[in-house]
Amino acid sequence: MNKKLLILIVSLFTTIIFASDATDTINLAKMYEKKGDINKAMKLYKEAALMLTQPKEEYIKDSNIVTFGKNSIKSYDSNETDQTIKQIIYSAFNIESYRMNYILPVTYDSKNHTAHDGNDFREKVETKFQISFKKRLLENIFGIHDTLYLAYTQVSLWQTTAPSGPFRETNYEPEIFLDIPYEDSQSFLKSYRIGLIHQSNGRLEKSRSWNRAYLSSIFQYSGIFFQPRVWYRFKEDKKANISDVNGDDNPDILHYLGYGDITITYPYKQHLFSTILRKKSVQLNWTFPIFGHKDVYGYLQLFSGYGESLVDYNEKVEKIGLGFAITR
Repeated sequence: MNKKLLILIVSLFTTIIFASDATDTINLAKMYEKKGDINKAMKLYKEAALMLTQPKEEYIKDSNIVTFGKNSIKSYDSNETDQTIKQIIYSAFNIESYRMNYILPVTYDSKNHTAHDGNDFREKVETKFQISFKKRLLENIFGIHDTLYLAYTQVSLWQTTAPSGPFRETNYEPEIFLDIPYEDSQSFLKSYRIGLIHQSNGRLEKSRSWNRAYLSSIFQYSGIFFQPRVWYRFKEDKKANISDVNGDDNPDILHYLGYGDITITYPYKQHLFSTILRKKSVQLNWTFPIFGHKDVYGYLQLFSGYGESLVDYNEKVEKIGLGFAITR
């Protein structure tokens, strides 16, 4: 194909893509402007203006021409096909972080606990990490700028100091929820959320699981964010006997975890402080900059009380951990 013709075709595709992107960006800016977040709105307006006014050649590398190492993947006849190729090359499916993603290489529990699968004491020092992400499913379903998400969170406790380093406990938490922003910019209320959540540890002999519907909201007052959450646990049948694999694995879990929690967050420059309060537990989090790095933060976690994990929901834990947060 003639080189000039190729450039013309690529430029045409780029113009179409960025005109569409600019429109989406402008619509998003209008939403923030309506909510009263003028600074965010102006940044988005500026971004849209750059898309429409800067030379298209500057955007070629980010549009239809997909680079992979030193090679380039040619454009196809449709933007949809190009987006599919990008997803294959970069595994980019618009997945966003949800809760904090972190690893605490060293945590220490001051309490003495017997292992749940035997009579030996488990190691006080272990590794803890959390993986959490979400995916947008639908937007503006009810015409109020609402967004439906599918989310997944996993917390693992790894006995790295024990022989063979087994995983002591892993909690799996799939979730679906609807986020609804509150349109009054003068209100302390910023948004609210309605969701369904399942949590289990995937173990047969020491199985723990429960299902909840919840309602939460976010308030901001004087730079501090408050996120109260209340939940309703769906009832399960009682076990016929203690060895029955069916039925309620943890009928008294509400006695320890209660009917809700509240998260209080305070950002200060590059530091972020938060507290999670439940009926019989408190967790303190502090993420802080390290080595001037903007993508990885130091993370200190303190936990005291019940419910750090499902297998320990009725055992008191006093734990401190230090490590890194990838997202917060």
